[in-house]
Amino acid sequence: MSVKDSRTVTVNAPVADVLAKLQDVANQSSWFPGCLESEVIETDDQGRPKRARLVQDQKVTKDEFQLDYVHMDNGFSWTLVEPTKVQKSQSGSWTLVDKGGKTEATLELEIDTSMPLPGFVQKKTLKGTLKDATNALVKQF
Repeated sequence: MSVKDSRTVTVNAPVADVLAKLQDVANQSSWFPGCLESEVIETDDQGRPKRARLVQDQKVTKDEFQLDYVHMDNGFSWTLVEPTKVQKSQSGSWTLVDKGGKTEATLELEIDTSMPLPGFVQKKTLKGTLKDATNALVKQF
C-alpha cells in the first residue's frame, strides 16, 4: 500500500537560493533529517544531480537506495531506481514558488514500503518525514 502526502512551508530566502540548497544533494546529509550519506553518482549537462545514492535512517532500520532526478525551473522530482529491503517505490518532488523575496516550498512524497506496517503507521511516519524535512529546510535560511 502506498501513502502520499505533501507539506508546504515559507522559507525566508529567494527561490534561487532555496533551489541551490535543495539541488546540493551531495551535502544533503549535513541538514536533511535521517540522511546519513548522500553521494551524487551522475549529473546532467548543467551539473545538477541526475542520479544519487543515499543512506537513510528509517527509524527501525537503515536503507540504502538510489534516486533518479528530473529538474524543472521551479524545483525537481525524483523516483526510486529499484526496490530495497524497506521501499518498493518512492517518488517525490520539491516545488518552489516566488513570494517576493521569500519562497513557498512544497515537498510531496509517495512511498510504498516493503515493511509490513499498518496504513495508519505509514501515514504517520510520512507526515513526520514531511514535517521534519520542511522544518529543516526553513532552518537553513
